[in-house]
This record gives sequence, structure tokens and C-alpha cells, in this order.
Amino acid sequence: MENDDLIGKTIHGSYLITSKLGEGAMGQVYLAENSLVQDKKYAIKVLRRELTRSPNFKQQFYEEAAHQAQLSHPNIVQMYDYFQEGEDYFLVLEYVDGRSLADRIDALGGPMAEKEALHIFKGVLAGLNCAHEKAILHRDIKAPNVMVDNSNRALLTDFGIARQSGGESAANIGRVIGTPEYMSPEQFENSDKIDHRSDVYSAGILLFEMLTGRLPFKDTSRETLKQQHIATPTPNPRIINSKIKKPLANIVLKATQKDPGDRFQGCLAFLKAIEYYERGRNWKIWGLSLSIILAAGIWYFVQNLKAVRSLASLATDNYALLCREAETLKRKETGLRIAAESGDAEMVEAFSKHVSDHNANIEKFLGDYASAFRELSTFRGSTAHKVFSEREQIDVRTRYEQADESERAKFWQLTGDDYEQFTTTGQSPDRGRMLEKCPP
Repeated sequence: MENDDLIGKTIHGSYLITSKLGEGAMGQVYLAENSLVQDKKYAIKVLRRELTRSPNFKQQFYEEAAHQAQLSHPNIVQMYDYFQEGEDYFLVLEYVDGRSLADRIDALGGPMAEKEALHIFKGVLAGLNCAHEKAILHRDIKAPNVMVDNSNRALLTDFGIARQSGGESAANIGRVIGTPEYMSPEQFENSDKIDHRSDVYSAGILLFEMLTGRLPFKDTSRETLKQQHIATPTPNPRIINSKIKKPLANIVLKATQKDPGDRFQGCLAFLKAIEYYERGRNWKIWGLSLSIILAAGIWYFVQNLKAVRSLASLATDNYALLCREAETLKRKETGLRIAAESGDAEMVEAFSKHVSDHNANIEKFLGDYASAFRELSTFRGSTAHKVFSEREQIDVRTRYEQADESERAKFWQLTGDDYEQFTTTGQSPDRGRMLEKCPP
């Protein structure tokens, strides 16, 4: 079936193709209606045949589509269905009535207004956080892969080259993965060994572009771009747009550090940093004299309370990530056992590597969890007690799904209990005991 002949045809029983919406690196996108459900529209992506000719593609396609179908979030384009007809592979996606962020930036011919840019970008981070919590990486964050609907809501799309963290090379369908202008240093080195912090870097590049109207690194040579991302520090966005405030520029620069350990350690921390920046800016509206606040002692209290809340949320994030990583580890350990029983040496080697990587990730999350506790202990104990005794505060304007609210509340309670134990005994949290308490 030639894709250009799809218009006017009904596929998979009920999807009537009405027009072509566009074309990207992964394939062509068509507008479709459901002949069984009136006024229901879909975006249907037909993958390029040159990407689907790999002998293992069929299995990879269904595995990857199943992973993407897990993603249900207001800031992610929903996948409704996936199937094969003849030589073609189809993804049935939510239709977004709007345009891409790339089109928005191009139309401006320069930087976006800060308020609008941050509103859209926080949606990008919220969607990414949801994917990362399910151990799914995007690996191609860029302006063309962000749709903005008519209500100014950002929706991440094109998870077509995404992968489940630690999974086999399910997404590596015969092409180099990622877009060089946005890729992290480690993604250039080995796309199969990146983690969620690579998406953090790409998101930081995207924010740079939104605030300045241009990318930090631009060249026609892939090799030159590689060297720039690996060795050249990200330029200060204030050099290009002097209207960018220094604290916001510092957020961009932190997200785009060359060493993953120097970046925000997740999209939630990135999101929190932006929210705190916005609140700091909004304080100027209060019309209160700084001297009056200082005299009353309120300033220091507010600053400490904000810092403690941030650290408490960061610790909670790491507990949740640790538990999710442990779930993935169990699956890989099962795969290793089955491979060993079947005598498949190649699979044993592959699963052994995954088990080792997931164990390393768990140790990292455990270390970050303990570090957050040590930082919390530098503040007054009554402040931390107050924070953990209350419900976790999430800005309703950017509320995101953290699995679900009830599960997040359980992690918040567990983290609070652990911190009380830490302040009493001085002993860092124990991995085994934390894993025993992971919510089912």
C-alpha cells in the first residue's frame, strides 16, 4: 500500500483517512475520523518502510507501542491503537488542534515571552516526568516534537524512538537515535546507555531555544555538533537575550551541564526550580518593603520553608524512583534466570548487564535520598517536621501525574517517617528496608 494513496480509504475497520497532516523523520501523519464514532478525530502515523525492514522490527514495534500506551497524561499525546496492515505499521494517536512549538518559535522570529515560554515548558517537564516515572525515556526532545493546542497546553509527541529504560535495544530501529542539535553528550557516545538525565539536557536546550529564539549550537556537520555538545560549555542565554533574568539563565545552564551528575537529577527537580523562580519573581508584586520583611524575620522563615519543602519533595522523588527501578530490576532478574535455564549465553550476558545497571541506579537513588536528608538536617528540625506533617504542596497550575495522588501521598509519608528515624538515630536509610516498604 503506497501511503500517498491512503486518503479516502478506511483502514483497520473504522479509521477513515481524510487528509495528510505532515511528514517527519519517522513517517507520515494523516488526519482520520472514526466511522463508528461521530466527530472523533485521530492523527494516524504511518512509519517509513525503510525503518520497518529490520528482521526484528515487528517484535520491537509491538513492545515499544505497548510501552507508549502506558503513558496517560495531559501533556503527552495519547496513543489509542497500534497495528500492522500489509507492509505498513500504524500508530493511532490523539489529534491535537494546534501547531508545533517549532512553528510557534519560527513565527515569532525571536524569543518567546518569558511567561508564555515557562507555561508551555512546564507542561513539557510534567509530561516527561510522567514518562520517566514509568522508566520510559523520550530521547528526541525538540521543538517539532512538542505540540501546543489552542489552550496553550503543551503535549509531547513522537515517542516513536523512545525506549523503556534498561530494556533491550527495542527503539534502535536501524538509525542513529536523536536530533544532534538537542542531543546530550552521553547520547552522542552511546544512545543505549543513557538515562533520564539525557532528556533533562535536551529539555534544557529546548528552554534555551524558547527564551532566545535560537539553539545554542548550530552547524551543518554532525561531527561539529557532537564536539560542541561534548566539549563546549552552553553559552549563557543572557548573551543573546539580555532580558532573561540571571536566576532563570542559571536554571538553563544547570540543565545543560555536560556531566549528568551536575544537572537537575530529574524533570521534577527542574520543574520545581522553575516554579520557585516564578514565585520569587511574583514576590515583587506584593508591594512590601524588604526591610519590613527582614525586620519581622519573615523573609528567612519563608526562604527556609521553601528550601525544606523542595528537599522533602526531592527525597520523595528518589524514594519513588528507587521503588520503580526495583520493579524493573525484578523483571530483568527473571529474564536472566530464564536465559540461564535455557542456556542462551548471549541473553545471559545482556540481562546480566541490565541487572548491573539497575542495581547501580538503585544505589544512586539511595545515595541522593540520603543526601537530601543530610541537607534537610541543616535546617531547624521543627521546620522539617512541619513540612512532613502537612500534605505535599504542588502548584495546581502545573499539577502533574506522579503515578497517582494516593501513591504519591504514600511515598511522602514513608519519606517523612524515614527522616524522623534519621534525625533520631543519625543512620542513613537502608536499601533493604526501603524496598520492603515500597507500595505494591
